[in-house]
Amino acid sequence: MKDLVVAQKYAHALFAEAQKECKGAQRCAPTLIACQQGLEEFIRVARLRGSLIQILSHPFIAVDEKKRLIHASLGDHAMALLERFLLLLVEKHRLNLLFAIGQEFQAEVDRFQNVQALKVRIAFPLSDSQQKDLQGKLEAWLKSKVRMEVQVDSSLIGGLVIETRHHVLDQSLQGQLKKLEGVLYGH
Repeated sequence: MKDLVVAQKYAHALFAEAQKECKGAQRCAPTLIACQQGLEEFIRVARLRGSLIQILSHPFIAVDEKKRLIHASLGDHAMALLERFLLLLVEKHRLNLLFAIGQEFQAEVDRFQNVQALKVRIAFPLSDSQQKDLQGKLEAWLKSKVRMEVQVDSSLIGGLVIETRHHVLDQSLQGQLKKLEGVLYGH
């Protein structure tokens, strides 16, 4: 729990610094998105190359070498703010929080853009048009943009389960059967 709070503080600080670099509200979104994409890219590289975090955390590797490694890992997404931020994580021995910071920063960007991140579990695969239709209905219902992660879960039997950061809406046949079971057996 403590690590999550620390990750939230680092993510909020990165978000605030990215906003400071903006020259007005209209220009803020591209800066935030570029920062978010860069952080995603660094996390992707860190996942692919598990040794990256170990190398950056090693005390005998020079700071200049760590800077070059961070810059190279960011690739096309390199920006001074993000490089300074990642180097700060290295210096403060907080790279272990990188994945949580990435999730929290994404949540900050989503709030700024009025985007709801949803995980949708469905019983059967949806076609592209069905997915777009579902997304449109969810956007109308939630009165915000929606970023969906769709997963097929055959154990649902039918229907769907929608998960937000704080809520779960279970409209699956499996969920309805469990509710019925609870009513019948008094659970």
